[in-house]
Amino acid sequence: MQALLYGADEGVIAVPELRLTLTQQAQKIGPLDAKLVDRGGYWASDRLRLPLPGTWTLNVTVRLTDVDQVTVTKNVTVRETPA
Repeated sequence: MQALLYGADEGVIAVPELRLTLTQQAQKIGPLDAKLVDRGGYWASDRLRLPLPGTWTLNVTVRLTDVDQVTVTKNVTVRETPA
């Protein structure tokens, strides 16, 4: 998983912290933390493995300063990848 953040001017911005979690309510799984790591310009994780396809609730929390952060929640559909 990779994440890139854009500011109001549509340019890429750096933030001190980005957290992404996924929960599947129907199966009572999660929240699973993606454990994103700052890779110098973008955030990434190679550890996230979702155990099941289906509808997941994605929570993204962006810390902008020591006291300011915002969280966005969206439902996403995860499909099974062919073997």
